[in-house]
Amino acid sequence: MIKILLAEDGAEWQKVHKTLMNDYFNGDDYTLCIESCARDACERLKQEQFDAVITDLQMELDFEPDFAGEWLVKQIKQMEEYKNTPVLIVSATYNIGFVASKLGVNYLSKRTLLSMPDSYRYAMNELLGLNK
Repeated sequence: MIKILLAEDGAEWQKVHKTLMNDYFNGDDYTLCIESCARDACERLKQEQFDAVITDLQMELDFEPDFAGEWLVKQIKQMEEYKNTPVLIVSATYNIGFVASKLGVNYLSKRTLLSMPDSYRYAMNELLGLNK
């Protein structure tokens, strides 16, 4: 069973992720745990083991000039048990590609996702190393 942590503050985007993951896993066992802010997601990572993390960039403003999701990825990279855990940033932030590249993680623009829903499947395949 694959266990994924989603850090996303938008209720509608949480629903989008749930729907797309249900389609992606198509009955296969997986667990999706959702936290609405980067700080809570970081605490959850300390309490439970996850196979992958998906995060938004723009959540709480506590970490400026970094985005909250950027702060979360930096925390993940510093945790010994998570340093090789795949991370996907899904955000509408204009410079998502630059931020993801700087952090060494994959990304999917929400704009791309809205116009090409199959992009989620490709991003998940890359994130999890699967071919569904």
